[in-house]
Amino acid sequence: MSITTFPADSKHVRICGRSIFENGICYLNYTCSYIEFEFTGTCASAEIISDLTPSEDIFRAWAAVFVNDTVTPVKRIKIDEKKAEYELFRSEKPQRVKIRLMKLSEAAFAKMGITEIKIDGELMGVPAPTSRRRIEFVGDSITCGYGIDGIWNKDQFSTETENPLLGFAFKTANKCNAEYQYISWSGIGVYSSWVEENAEKPLDNWLMKDIYPYTDSGLENTLGREGHENHQKYDFSFDPQIIIFNIGTNDHSWTKELKDRQEEFGKAYYSMLEMLRSCNPNAYIICTYGVMGRTLVDEEQRQVDKFISMHDSRICYIPLPVQDESDGIGADWHPSAATHEKMSDTISQKANIIFTELGL
Repeated sequence: MSITTFPADSKHVRICGRSIFENGICYLNYTCSYIEFEFTGTCASAEIISDLTPSEDIFRAWAAVFVNDTVTPVKRIKIDEKKAEYELFRSEKPQRVKIRLMKLSEAAFAKMGITEIKIDGELMGVPAPTSRRRIEFVGDSITCGYGIDGIWNKDQFSTETENPLLGFAFKTANKCNAEYQYISWSGIGVYSSWVEENAEKPLDNWLMKDIYPYTDSGLENTLGREGHENHQKYDFSFDPQIIIFNIGTNDHSWTKELKDRQEEFGKAYYSMLEMLRSCNPNAYIICTYGVMGRTLVDEEQRQVDKFISMHDSRICYIPLPVQDESDGIGADWHPSAATHEKMSDTISQKANIIFTELGL
């Protein structure tokens, strides 16, 4: 066997999730974005860079390695250096294996870029997708898997306790045997992102409408290209048959139970539904919300009903029950793994019905 190095580009690896390839670097930023390659040999490693910002250790990027289509990683990796080589696989005897390198931590924190892959062996062709089914998850910290490995009133947020592999989105994709991609960001809303209790106005400088049309605005801001006029527009090549839209929890921090604010939220929610439809004319949209509070359920349902009357019926609303403390509560009052499991049961049941109706 001989050492072979290659970039993590589309000629050598399968790239899944919204990503930017620039100056020989494949940036994986959004939750559960990954590259995948297949080779015959004894070892594989990846050189990975990170911005290490913010400087606090609790915001470092985390990655996972999967071998041969397993849903459980063989290792988790903390990306705690600006540039370093990380071992992905090692065997005493040559094997033919498929390696998946996935970013676990979300786009809001430290970035992750793959500069090269190194193998002791022979690279095979780029792996093909394993399913024709495709789901896109659009949401906030719940979709990111925030706090799942933490405990309420004991642990505060860290990227180490953010575990999307136990989250409803990853579980839903697996229960549907579907390819997937995430556009999720902790604290984000459609009318107001999360604000403190005594806030005097909504926080509207970074909303879902500001990131959805672009490949990765957060990354490009980090790279010094601030302002959407400088950002790459996404080509919507993923073309999901189903979009699962879970948002509203952070908007509630501003709307509370105030009717006028809830109505303003409703307008922004409806506008976001129109954006989702405009960008994905053929997708079925599953709207869901409620696990951390249900104050906006009625308003969201009204907007979904309005959308059906004004546009089409390829959309539905699934209100979720508020998490039960007997199932455990994650860090910062976020849902536990048990709650995410229940969410995925409910959502995947509907998604599987839709896929079956589509003949997939």
